Amino acid sequence: MKNIAMIPVRLGSKRVQNKNLRLIAGKPLIAYIIESVIDSGVFDKKDIYINSEASVFKNIADDYGISFYKRPDRLSKDDATNDDFVLDFISNVNCENLFQFLSTSPFIDASHIR
Repeated sequence: MKNIAMIPVRLGSKRVQNKNLRLIAGKPLIAYIIESVIDSGVFDKKDIYINSEASVFKNIADDYGISFYKRPDRLSKDDATNDDFVLDFISNVNCENLFQFLSTSPFIDASHIR
């Protein structure tokens, strides 16, 4: 089975500007979930994706050696739903099972994922 991990993020948060890039203990918020997913050993690194409209997240994906999926800009607006960007993703990335991990859950560690 082809298992894919997806971390959806967008740059345009209304309530907390650039929240996924905010530093917490010297690391951007998104780094915590990326590291947990990698450390879990459940997914090949090439099967871990950051899903975003913003190229700054491609740079982060490259730094961690994981994949980046550039979603259409229209799916990064306030009215885009999780269902909208998941459907776009699975329509374009080969997978049988999709596991979604949120950057806003920095306390999920590798053992939780396993």
